[in-house]
Amino acid sequence: MALARPTPHFFAHEVRSLLYDYTSEMAAPTGNRALYTRSYFYPFVSVFSPFSYSVLAEISQRAWFHYYTRLGAEIAFAPKTLVRNVDGRPYLDLKWICEQDVAFVGLQPPVLRLNGAPVAICSWEKPGLVAAFRLGRNQKKLADLLNNLSAEMPAITARVQKWYAKVMAMRWTQAEILQIMEEIERYGTESLMAYFAARHNLERAHNALVNLLPSGDTAHRLHLINSALSDLDGLTELSLTGEILALARLAARDSKLTAWLGQTHTANRSEGILSGPFADSLARLFDNFGHWATGVGEMAHPCWIEDPELILSAILACAKSQATEPKRVPSTAARQQLLDSVNGSARKQAEQLLESLRTLTILQSQALHAFAYVLAGTRTWALAAGAEAAADGRLLSPQDAFLYELEEIKQMMTGEWNITSTGEIRQRAEERRSSYAQWQSRRAPVAFFDDAPVWMARPGLPSVGGQITGPLRPQKHLRPVLCQDAVVGARRVDSSWTPTLPVAGGFVAATGSPLDPIIAAARAWHVPAVVGLGAAYDELVDGAQTVVDGTAGRVEQ
Repeated sequence: MALARPTPHFFAHEVRSLLYDYTSEMAAPTGNRALYTRSYFYPFVSVFSPFSYSVLAEISQRAWFHYYTRLGAEIAFAPKTLVRNVDGRPYLDLKWICEQDVAFVGLQPPVLRLNGAPVAICSWEKPGLVAAFRLGRNQKKLADLLNNLSAEMPAITARVQKWYAKVMAMRWTQAEILQIMEEIERYGTESLMAYFAARHNLERAHNALVNLLPSGDTAHRLHLINSALSDLDGLTELSLTGEILALARLAARDSKLTAWLGQTHTANRSEGILSGPFADSLARLFDNFGHWATGVGEMAHPCWIEDPELILSAILACAKSQATEPKRVPSTAARQQLLDSVNGSARKQAEQLLESLRTLTILQSQALHAFAYVLAGTRTWALAAGAEAAADGRLLSPQDAFLYELEEIKQMMTGEWNITSTGEIRQRAEERRSSYAQWQSRRAPVAFFDDAPVWMARPGLPSVGGQITGPLRPQKHLRPVLCQDAVVGARRVDSSWTPTLPVAGGFVAATGSPLDPIIAAARAWHVPAVVGLGAAYDELVDGAQTVVDGTAGRVEQ
């Protein structure tokens, strides 16, 4: 569906959304401060290894430059400081991005709320007649770009899929390692640009729509929007659950299959090589999703094709519980309820914004699926480079490659960091291994105004409507069998949690956004969810009966 062209009143000056309501003991709601936000990285893993972070940061810089170049903007480069690293967590310079939007497209920047007072991300003045005409044409370019990206996604996916297949076929001579080393950023740019284009404009449209709704209960306004997005088609997450359920139905009819799936480790299944419809369907699933990994973006984690335990246990859990496709409830009534609550003069704009939300949510999901091919191929390259460095003793193990930044691995491969520096190389690995372990237990701000940490003003964002009561099962390592009718908890729920959707009772998470693709898929599965709990998540007790109210955004024990 085509996106509506943004209007000059794409944003209201007031902000009433829980998503952009912040508090800080150090930051004051004055001045024109830099804003670094985590929200654009919520669909990724919470904490990145040094290698994975450096790859994401490098490609992000290229992706944003490519985004504005396709819009026709004349920018020399995207700044090196566009992505900021705090304890392995990426933060994006939203002020710089909004400044480009203002200069080239004339879009009014979002207004946030900090300590109860409104704060504009950057300066903006209403353009005059001549400027408004020029900027109006550029706004048309923006709408055209987003529409074109939706149409281009099959071709973008095919290109990175072909590159991934080439990488997987490599014998990894030194020449091949150097060849792929030069291709990673180039192949990653297009799909990550499509993701950022979707996410950026998704957040803008969501902010605008919230502010068109009448004053009152902010959670209710979020629920109206969430309900209007409950029946999306085209999400890759739902394609995955569909394939898992088809396999589960086959397994449920064959005791030998369920016994095979119940083996405790993949190695134990090697004696019972499968054939027939189940084996063919399983092969197709891994052809389509084997490049995914648990913890989107973390390349130190094995892809599902390398370690299929999560998928196999999800199939078994669905077979035992006789999980079925959820009844898809059309969102027509919810959409009408939302539009009826908007002032008549703004109803057309609200309808356009809602259609943009639906289209961009699907584009976001598909772009992440494509980018996962780049991540999987880059992981394979990193392990090959690590094996080369381990052969002469610079690394103790190929897996240690993920403790180094991309440029450092390149220096090892070109000989700039050679065997004479073995002591330095190994020491750096140990220091980073220790830091990475410490980062896992730290609670991170949702944003920074300059260097001042910022937190959500209220714990709990309504994400998927409905209420569920069940035992809390925090999951550091996904185990679908433990998710059966339980409230599944995590620091961050990303798309790699999709296999739990057919069996989970509800989701709670310390961070995240209702705009995340896994949450969009959870709505189709009617799995109540509350994300963005912040420090309140740490107070939840494992195993305690937990009430999740995804409509109000409350979690109680």
